[in-house]
Amino acid sequence: MEVHKLNSNVSVLKPKQSQMPPKPGPHNYAKKVHRRRMAVIGIVFAIILVVFGVQIFNAHRTYANTMGQIEVSKTKLSKQKAIQSDLKLEVAQLHDTNYLEKYIREKYMYSKPGEQIYNLPGDVKTTTIQK
Repeated sequence: MEVHKLNSNVSVLKPKQSQMPPKPGPHNYAKKVHRRRMAVIGIVFAIILVVFGVQIFNAHRTYANTMGQIEVSKTKLSKQKAIQSDLKLEVAQLHDTNYLEKYIREKYMYSKPGEQIYNLPGDVKTTTIQK
């Protein structure tokens, strides 16, 4: 019991409020429903964030893989372009009769009529002497 003093010398005794749980009523029910709705909304929001996060991660990984493939393709393309330019140069040289004769002599060991070919040890090229 609590004692409250009034302006007089007489004090009034009031019963102390008990610490009993609140009685179920419309006000407490509304709080409970509100908390439950907020929890459901929070869980749905968290699930949506996780799904979108996974989607963004997968898109970034796919993008990185594609960029890597593009770099590999660019290096292959540059190598093929270098090979193509070398082959074009060789085709142009093969149309030149002097180069073609020299190429056939070196590669297939042909000689002109009256020409003698000597293979010397230690020499990579063959020595030709014309008469």
